[in-house]
Amino acid sequence: MPPAGCRESRNGSSQLIHLSLAEIRRLITRLTDRRPVPVDHILHWSTWRRRRQHQARISHYRRRGHSP
Repeated sequence: MPPAGCRESRNGSSQLIHLSLAEIRRLITRLTDRRPVPVDHILHWSTWRRRRQHQARISHYRRRGHSP
């Protein structure tokens, strides 16, 4: 069973944490900003960040001897 707040991919491995309220606010702010930033870049960065957060969570549990 994946840790709380994680989404499973089709192959059963957890890859991303769920969107947090802070991340949703950040995305809305970035997408409605007056400075032109490609939407693909914003969404890619969000996905990358959530994947890294998941990896950090897994590492945190493993270092303490718990199974994620």
